[in-house]
Amino acid sequence: MGKQYLIHLLKSIPLLPVIYFQGKKIRKQIPLLPEAKDPEGFVNINADKNLKILFIGESSIAGVGSDFHKNSFAGHFSRAFSALVQCNIEWKVYAKTGYNVEKIHQKIVPQIREITCDLIVIGIGGNDTFELTQPKKWTKNIQFLIENLQNKFPETPILFPHLPTIETFPAFTKQMKSVLGNHKDLLADYLNMQVLKNQNVYFPTRKINVQEWLGKMKEDQTIADFFSDGIHPSELTYELWANDCVQFLSDSKIDFH
Repeated sequence: MGKQYLIHLLKSIPLLPVIYFQGKKIRKQIPLLPEAKDPEGFVNINADKNLKILFIGESSIAGVGSDFHKNSFAGHFSRAFSALVQCNIEWKVYAKTGYNVEKIHQKIVPQIREITCDLIVIGIGGNDTFELTQPKKWTKNIQFLIENLQNKFPETPILFPHLPTIETFPAFTKQMKSVLGNHKDLLADYLNMQVLKNQNVYFPTRKINVQEWLGKMKEDQTIADFFSDGIHPSELTYELWANDCVQFLSDSKIDFH
């Protein structure tokens, strides 16, 4: 895996000055969208049992691109998960735009006041990709995050959803999609290796299939409809992404009862 990173680095170095200035230009062109409102919710299906989910992460978990969290990843995931396990779901979001894994475990985890929960969902990878975080540092920070959360919630399953589909971002140039998309895939591989070293931690290795998603869309819809601003997910993407994650949990046959 170290050799793979070295090859990626050598291919990327000539393009780094180019994508740096392209990135600065894009940041000026794209409006700064707010995080979603109302970071807590309850899915009531009149079941006999309640389960609690904590959502932790960066802008995609913070619901950027959506008005309310009930319409972003947390809300869609909780409704789909409720249908899967046939339980009422209480959910809460702890997330911040611009945070990488290091900041999440340093600044967000200490804010968590719950003493019990039944599932933790951690959405990461975008900011560490944009910062070109080295895999060694990435895996170290992931392990710190896992251990920190497992100390708080020893029996609780942890799910890392798919990393962002950076290679399909409409706002990005061809060079940015290539360099950052490849770096994201590399971080995903390292994340998977780290997850396998821990018990009760899960990560879907199957990448999001955008063509498969397109097959579920209306005829006049395009890849651009997956994004609110060319980078962050749209409410449609939040729904499709959340459903894919819940399907992964179903396939993994985790017992939440």
